[in-house]
Amino acid sequence: MFEDVKKITYKEDYPKPVPGPDDVIIKVHYCAICGSDLTNFKYKMYQTPLVIGHEFAGEIIELGKNIKGFEIGDKATGINIISEEGYGRSKALGIMRDGGFAEYVKVPKEYLFHTPKSISIRDCSMLESFAVVLRAIKLSEIENNQKIAIIGGGSIGLTTLNTLLSEKDPNYVLVIEPHEFLREKAIEMGATDSVPPQKNKIRKFLKKNGLPSYIFECAGNEKSLMLALDLIVKGGTIMNVSVFKGNISFPMFLINSKEITLKGSISHDEEDIKAAIELFEKKKIDPSKLISKVVPLKDIQNAFEEFLEPGDRKFIKIIVKI
Repeated sequence: MFEDVKKITYKEDYPKPVPGPDDVIIKVHYCAICGSDLTNFKYKMYQTPLVIGHEFAGEIIELGKNIKGFEIGDKATGINIISEEGYGRSKALGIMRDGGFAEYVKVPKEYLFHTPKSISIRDCSMLESFAVVLRAIKLSEIENNQKIAIIGGGSIGLTTLNTLLSEKDPNYVLVIEPHEFLREKAIEMGATDSVPPQKNKIRKFLKKNGLPSYIFECAGNEKSLMLALDLIVKGGTIMNVSVFKGNISFPMFLINSKEITLKGSISHDEEDIKAAIELFEKKKIDPSKLISKVVPLKDIQNAFEEFLEPGDRKFIKIIVKI
């Protein structure tokens, strides 16, 4: 239960939800820690108290009377669908109502999806991350054989890398990331190169390979966005995939002088979710490569705190086993 800034409590007697006619109850097997969960953990962006967690997978144990196409025992997930009003008027799991860091979660039928039978339930907790990235790639309107930089090589950055390599046959992909462990993982996953956010090392790569025409900003801070504005080729596109907290200073004239397209992306619609499921079904990506660690639910507070520890980060994605 998320209660306050940097405070999640573990409870063994939390009441089991009761389904309405348009809901199912999923027994959660795994729920992944998302970057937006971490932002909430640090700043309390959502209401409290609340069971957070929106990247989960499990099996259906109860069905509302109006549910069609699903049966008890089906492997399934609940993934939020963004509306035109955003999440403010939605039933968003783990944001506006209790989510997946619990033994059971109530899922409305419009958020309910079968998980691919050939993929483990654990790996299916990564579906939501790929849906986020597929939406960003769709909105970027990127074509094949482009020069690409990804700023931020954490979970969403490396998910972006994997998806771009699978779907867009890029000319190159440069991953810019301060943590050595994540840079090494980026190279293992097929990045052309991965360097720290140091101008001399970035410039050395770009002098040889040319400026990026597309930059996917996946770090979520002012410095990373300023770096993107500095590096992008004239007429290029910057895609903001990360979640920012608060306001930043922004040199608006660079939009004009470099004729940049700056786009934002958040969440996913039904089309994006189905595209992610298809990506998994066709085994065009391997989500297990992104999972570094699985921890029990009782250790969830420590798992969140691990993201805040100083020093070199040694993991990509942390999954919570329920």
